[in-house]
Order: sequence, then structure tokens, then C-alpha cells
Amino acid sequence: MTTQLFGLLPRIVGLLVAAFSCISVGLMWASPAPEGLKNIDPLAVKNTMVTVLLVFGVAAPLIAAFSKAGKWLPLKAAVFAVAGFANAAAVSPVIVVPFQGTTSAIAAVCALGLAVLTIVAFMDSVQKKSPRSKF
Repeated sequence: MTTQLFGLLPRIVGLLVAAFSCISVGLMWASPAPEGLKNIDPLAVKNTMVTVLLVFGVAAPLIAAFSKAGKWLPLKAAVFAVAGFANAAAVSPVIVVPFQGTTSAIAAVCALGLAVLTIVAFMDSVQKKSPRSKF
């Protein structure tokens, strides 16, 4: 079942991750700089987080999701995990804006779930190549 759905499911969920991350980037970019930071420039924190989320939350999952389905599965799992961690970092109370926290949380859960699904598909493909099960 995993191999039947693996061609379509990562593309759909990867597109969801990129869409929710893009919404988060737009909301974070349109919001004012965070207040209360004394040692770090608030504008630099906001711009850095927008850039990180744009690269690791939008571009990387799109590239990984729409590449060939059965190739580079461990790399794709790492890309989706990094996308989840980037979205989880965007939920920080220092830089979060009201609706952006929700979209980042949804994107983080989807990306980490997709990373787990990619690992399962990789293990399934390894098992099919060299079945050494004793059962």
C-alpha cells in the first residue's frame, strides 16, 4: 500500500507544507518586527526567519516532493524533517503573529509526518531489493 500511494501522497502533502509555509512567510513578513529583544536586532531576527522559512519551508519541500518518486528517499526524508523543524521554529513566541502560528504548526506536523512516511517507503524499498527476513 505504501508503494501504491507513495507516488501521489508526498506530492499532495509536500504541496500542503509549501502552501502553509508560504502563508506563514507572508504573514511574518507583513508583521512588524518583534519587540522586547535587547541583544539582537529585531528586524534581523524577523528577516532571518522569513528567509529560513522561505528556503527550507517552501522551496526545499517543493523540490523534494516533485522530484522522481522512488529516488533519493533518505535525502527527501531529511529535507522534509528540516522543513518541519523550520516551521516549528517559526512558532517561537518571540516572532509569532496570530494566524501564522497555526499555519506553521500545521506545516510542521505535515512535514514531519511526510518525513516518517518517506523513511517507511525507503525501508520498504530496501526490503524489496534484498529480502532477508526469517519469517
